[in-house]
Amino acid sequence: MPSMETKSYYETYWSPGGFRPTGQLLAPLQELYEKAIDPGMDCLDFGCGDGRTSGLWLTERAQSYVGVDVSATAVAMARDAGLDARVIDAGASLPFADESFDAVVCIEVLEHLFEPQAACAEFLRVLRPGGTLIITVPNVAYWRRRLDFFVLGRWNPLGDELSVSQPWRDPHIRFFNRRSLTRMLEHHGFAGVEVGGHGGTLAGDIPVVRGLARERGGWAVPDWSPNPLYRRFERALPGLLGYRLHAVARRPR
Repeated sequence: MPSMETKSYYETYWSPGGFRPTGQLLAPLQELYEKAIDPGMDCLDFGCGDGRTSGLWLTERAQSYVGVDVSATAVAMARDAGLDARVIDAGASLPFADESFDAVVCIEVLEHLFEPQAACAEFLRVLRPGGTLIITVPNVAYWRRRLDFFVLGRWNPLGDELSVSQPWRDPHIRFFNRRSLTRMLEHHGFAGVEVGGHGGTLAGDIPVVRGLARERGGWAVPDWSPNPLYRRFERALPGLLGYRLHAVARRPR
């Protein structure tokens, strides 16, 4: 897809009639940031969207923050939130000098790219030696997705609530499991790659249980956050039990 078509698509994506995924910083991602982001770091947020997922927290925590996105609509939303956000071209090159940042975060973005490997090469280039990369992507091998595909023959590209019934409209075009994400990062020069999982649940992904909860008119729908036992197993088997994958890697010194 040419650059201008990609830009046009993501302007629609962020419009009121599009996907418009309002960001929020979920607890598992904040835990990653608290471990990996130090106050003296210069941070780049690739695919920042409206800035609510990472931008507000990183601006408070880090020495400096820059968010970039191909959508002018999303960038305007991030700027309205007081963030340093900039529009970039849909191509692979980033408008920054080599070794400009101590950390790059890329949250739920690589699955939208035709060449995620090219983006990873750019992340390595703009990171300083020893710099940190944090990535999250949907886990195509999550237990529920395996069940859907192998038992029900149903494909879920993981974009939104219409992805099963209308997969042809889904914005996700690349798909990762734990092994493929690890291999891509290592292949493009990153070291110390650690891939974990988060966001999985058991009861929340059993249709009968979820359906019963929705039928309780006026009752509060349960919190599907995994209990401590599930989280323990999720840490041991992230490729199976994590709804999302997170990767932390470093540019070699």
